[in-house]
Amino acid sequence: MDENKTTATPETPVTPPAPKKVRRVGRLACALLLIAGGVLLLVQQFVPDFNLLNIMRFTPVLLILLGVELLVYTAKPDVKVKFDWLSVLGSGLVLCIVGGASLVPLVWRYVNPARDYARNNYASQLQDQAYQALNADTDLKARINGLYVSVYFNHMEDGDYTLQDEDSVSVHVELAPYIYTDVQAFTQDCYRITQLLQQSGIPADQYQFDSSNTSNATGDRYSLGFLSSFFEGLSEEQLAQRVYSTYEFEGNVYDTQAERDNAAKAELRERVIARYQNDHEDAYPSEDYINEQVEKEFALLFPAAVPTEAPAATPETAA
Repeated sequence: MDENKTTATPETPVTPPAPKKVRRVGRLACALLLIAGGVLLLVQQFVPDFNLLNIMRFTPVLLILLGVELLVYTAKPDVKVKFDWLSVLGSGLVLCIVGGASLVPLVWRYVNPARDYARNNYASQLQDQAYQALNADTDLKARINGLYVSVYFNHMEDGDYTLQDEDSVSVHVELAPYIYTDVQAFTQDCYRITQLLQQSGIPADQYQFDSSNTSNATGDRYSLGFLSSFFEGLSEEQLAQRVYSTYEFEGNVYDTQAERDNAAKAELRERVIARYQNDHEDAYPSEDYINEQVEKEFALLFPAAVPTEAPAATPETAA
């Protein structure tokens, strides 16, 4: 009986695999970024010449750090990797704060009230100086509707509100509208004004001249802009080649004088006919009458466009 009994061997217990450690990628990068951001903000507060904006160019290092952290953890078989999105979002927030702080000095240079006051003060002084320079030619000065000087501080030194070589000064001159018969007459005044301003020592970098800026205007409009360095050595004839001309009739602008004149005469013709019919019980005027009236009204609108006939020769002039 005993020989038929079998001895039961105990079963070997199965050991469950050890749970993998969970590593959240992003915590290390966020912690280092918090430390670095705090240090940089402190340095910016106590070191006046410290340029935080240049340091912000190295922000891609954060991505490198996240990649290294991910590679280190994934190389371990007993580690389960998860992204700590809260840390990643926190890192982005820190970058926004530090980046915004780095832009504060740059923005302050442009919105600084003291800087704006100094710039406007320079512009006012140069404008007065320009008007004084024009006293050398009072007839020319009388043909000027307005003169404006704009000063732009391009230098970046904080707290330096003096005019530097890299700064720019622009002069805009509005001449009386529709008093110039041609481009040459307009250029002559522009040329003379520029000479007087340069002789007075105004450090202008750019000049802009306009003969009109009104709406619903009728006449010839001229515009000229150039750099002061370009002006050197040019004659009036050479400068006149840069004048931009437009031709206006009741607010409509035409590229050529012929287009403007044709449009104006067509409109005047309709008005002459309507006025005649209103005065003569809808009777239609003759073509000679229409043409005569159109030419008269056109000459009043554009006296420069109508050639002046030479006076008849007298015995005195003929001699």
